[in-house]
Amino acid sequence: MSDIDDTIVATSSPPGRGRRGLVRLSGDRTRAVLERLLVSGVPRRPREIESGRLALAAASLPVLAVRFDAGSSYTTQEMAEIQMPGHPRLLQRVERAAIESGARPAEPGEFTFRAFVAGRIDLTRAEGTAATIAAVSDGQLRAASMLRRGRLGRAAEDLVDDLAGRLALVEAGIDFTDQEDVVPVDAGTLGRALRRIESKIDGLSAGSRPWSTLEALPQIALVGPPSSGKSTLFNTLLGWRRAVVDRVAGTTRDVLAEPLILEAGGGRAPIEVMLVDVAGLDDPAGALDRGVQAAARAAIERADLILRLHDLSRSSEAAVTDSWLTGLRNPVVAVGTKSDLATGAGLTVSCVTGQGLETLRAILADRIGDRRSGVGGDLLVLQPRHEEALRQTAHCVKAARSFLDESSTGSVDQSELVAHELRAALDAMAGLGGRTSPDDVIGRVFATFCIGK
Repeated sequence: MSDIDDTIVATSSPPGRGRRGLVRLSGDRTRAVLERLLVSGVPRRPREIESGRLALAAASLPVLAVRFDAGSSYTTQEMAEIQMPGHPRLLQRVERAAIESGARPAEPGEFTFRAFVAGRIDLTRAEGTAATIAAVSDGQLRAASMLRRGRLGRAAEDLVDDLAGRLALVEAGIDFTDQEDVVPVDAGTLGRALRRIESKIDGLSAGSRPWSTLEALPQIALVGPPSSGKSTLFNTLLGWRRAVVDRVAGTTRDVLAEPLILEAGGGRAPIEVMLVDVAGLDDPAGALDRGVQAAARAAIERADLILRLHDLSRSSEAAVTDSWLTGLRNPVVAVGTKSDLATGAGLTVSCVTGQGLETLRAILADRIGDRRSGVGGDLLVLQPRHEEALRQTAHCVKAARSFLDESSTGSVDQSELVAHELRAALDAMAGLGGRTSPDDVIGRVFATFCIGK
């Protein structure tokens, strides 16, 4: 990142046109830049929105502006936001005018970086902000929101506090043994404290899952012969018209996939899946049909669950679908469609009357509802860096406890090795939140003991 004392400017609204656009400023020269941009309506008091006019070449534009004092803003610097019509060229002109008035273009993530450097947020919250922007599913959005709210960061801070406290006591016993009022830490007390720390780490790991489980949602493929109602059911389950539906067989040619939220019931978290619609399965008549069928076959093989659809009014076609599914190990749920036109045994649905749809949703939730697909509840979703920090911390705490046991049962004092492992554990856990400083332990020692007499 460039100099964080510079005043920066950037468009903070989404790309493209919109009813409202937002330009954000941060830095010591924010107010001066704002006064050069606005011919009227410069906010006199912080956090109060003012109507003003923005000077642009020979014209002026009505805008809304608000400013924030240093110490009370997101970046902890002086900040301002200008709202205006969200035309990309207009926003670019305002950015250019701000640069000509003394600001520089912000680098990617620089506003959040400044908030992190200033201690406004820890590294996990910064990662949550980035993950929110990059989220492409409800599961990723909820997981990012949990990070952004600081749940993992608070858990890490609690562990850092525990580790730093134990390390301070061990190092005090090593470095200040000549002080009369410094009593070496009791091995039994320290051992119990380390076991509690291990339990906290184990609990944090057990109540989490890898971020990678959100990057590949469980897939449910709708499979059947042409005109068996796949695309109609696909649209009905989604709640909107994603696939083209027609009475002419073979309308669907490409593989279509859209995320779908299933309510699990019973107080369980909702489940997010990827619903997949493929071309109807039949005997290909030419090269194009063979390509279409090959794409459908590949999508079916990737599916975590297959819905084998058959038109109740044309039951003879079920054999075609069954021949395609021969040899696959994917779990299959058989569904009879168009129950408003004919009756049948087993699970039947009608997209016209809605009959059987709620039952189908419940069955899908039960069949797919494993731990990795929940998009709510209390599970933390950990990125690889978080998982590695927890593994490293747990390993070092276990090693420290092992050396402590050797010290208490043998004749050799292993205090320095205990301290070394606790320092490594502290560094790993403090690194999770982006805050590692040897001065942390020194400060605790001076605060706890009467040093220097």
